[in-house]
Amino acid sequence: MLNRRLSDKIIAAHKIACEEDKHEIASLLLEALEHDLSSIGGEHADHRDWSDRLEAAFELHEKTFLTIQKV
Repeated sequence: MLNRRLSDKIIAAHKIACEEDKHEIASLLLEALEHDLSSIGGEHADHRDWSDRLEAAFELHEKTFLTIQKV
């Protein structure tokens, strides 16, 4: 899969942060992901289904750090 969109790159960076056990950075990346996805819309709405990828990122975070930080 090509990482063309910012959200794709954030998810990839979050995975790396989890793999490197960098909790604070991973949490900040999840917050950035939420901000990026909440800004989608307007006349160029993104029609992709994000639920699976977003859920997977949060599950990885929870599995890696044994908690979800509310952002």
